[in-house]
Amino acid sequence: MEPVFALGLQVSRDTGNLVAQIYNQLSKAILQGRLAAGIAIPSSRLLARHLNVSRNTILQVYARLQSEGLLITQAGSKTLVAGIVTTLPHSTMAANFIAGIASHWQDTTLFAQPTGLPIEFNFSIGLADISTFPFETWRRAINRQYRKMENRTMEPGHPAGQPLLRNMIAKFISQSRAVSCSPENIFVCSGAQQAYTLLAQLFIKPGETAVAIESPGYPMARRAFVAAGARIFDVPVDGEGLLVDAIPSGVKIVFVTPTHQFPTSVPMSISRRMELLKRAKQRDMIIIEDDYDSEFRIGSQPIDALQTLDSEGRVFYVGTFSKCMFFDIRTGFIAAPEWAIPYLANARQAQDWRNPLTAQLALAEFMQTGELRRHISRMNRIYEQRYTAIIAGVNKYAKGILTPGAIRAGVHLTLNLHSDYPAKAVCEHALKQGLKIHCGHEFSVTENIPNQLMLGLGRIAQRNIEPAMQKLARCILETGKSHKN
Repeated sequence: MEPVFALGLQVSRDTGNLVAQIYNQLSKAILQGRLAAGIAIPSSRLLARHLNVSRNTILQVYARLQSEGLLITQAGSKTLVAGIVTTLPHSTMAANFIAGIASHWQDTTLFAQPTGLPIEFNFSIGLADISTFPFETWRRAINRQYRKMENRTMEPGHPAGQPLLRNMIAKFISQSRAVSCSPENIFVCSGAQQAYTLLAQLFIKPGETAVAIESPGYPMARRAFVAAGARIFDVPVDGEGLLVDAIPSGVKIVFVTPTHQFPTSVPMSISRRMELLKRAKQRDMIIIEDDYDSEFRIGSQPIDALQTLDSEGRVFYVGTFSKCMFFDIRTGFIAAPEWAIPYLANARQAQDWRNPLTAQLALAEFMQTGELRRHISRMNRIYEQRYTAIIAGVNKYAKGILTPGAIRAGVHLTLNLHSDYPAKAVCEHALKQGLKIHCGHEFSVTENIPNQLMLGLGRIAQRNIEPAMQKLARCILETGKSHKN
């Protein structure tokens, strides 16, 4: 049946003027956007038969709509709805509805649209380089699983994930991060963000539970905890990571990124890690460890995950494949104490049950054949080369102005900026010059923000690093001059 029939056109011979009746209904539907631009309308013969009117009546309606620009005739005799700019009526109640939305959802700046400024050199953080990803191999793995669907009994599946994938993830984090766990400890989810949300649902009592997070820190984790009703305490970081002594009493959950602190890049020292675990035991806290990109190491032996030092099952280890594969994989996991898995499953069932089975099995195959390990090894070399080139650029163009911060892992680094040059102003000026970089102000709600710049390694080509660093040095100096004046 043609789409236009869904309008439920009404024709009454008692009121006369059939052309006007049909025209009024169709023109109103087009102007209101109920008939979208570009869709084909029925032939005059078909619509006439459907409405039980003469074809000449429909031809007159179509001719009038065409004369007013509401319909266009395409080569080959198809008649289409024209591209009319339509505006849905603004609800007089909109302000009341918006006021009723929880305050933590009303801030839309986190996903504000790009400025539209052209970007010549892109140091965005949190994005993987996908230029060398073996997509053809990945497609074959996906296609094999789709071909198997017709012969597979499609059961709902366990919310914790497909057993083979859980097994491969347990092996993967054992090999890459020396995390001790079994497949029964693994809970597969749709990225790290869902992991935060599930853990927040389990452990946060709205208006009561206190959560400590790093400042500056990862804003999306903060948002998940705020949305769950947590009382948030922003705890500063220094050169050794989270300041454990600054965690307020009464906190029950601590969120940390100890291997590659987001966004300052500093690794948490072993003494600070032991101090955090000791404090967690004293105060009966749980720790959420986000190990978001530590598969990639920069010139040194890896630091053990905080989870490996935990002997009491207090640490929930969160990982993701979006940094070591590609963003749209939307697959992450929690390495959790086994007792927590059934409760995570309960929370997951209230959302979307589980990750798509075909994607889970394709990922398991991709890991089982060694493709993921080979890709990580290849990208580790590429990222380390980019890191080395950035450091060379600092030494060549900005010595004394920029000082590389400590880094042991991950795909972004931090540059400490001389106090004469405010990081936020440098970032704003650099963006106008086509250079995308970051600073701590983007990731903090407190005043105590280190004067640092953050540069991602995922979207900058090796050949562009030296000219980018030269431009960055020039932007820093120009910013300094403007602030002195």
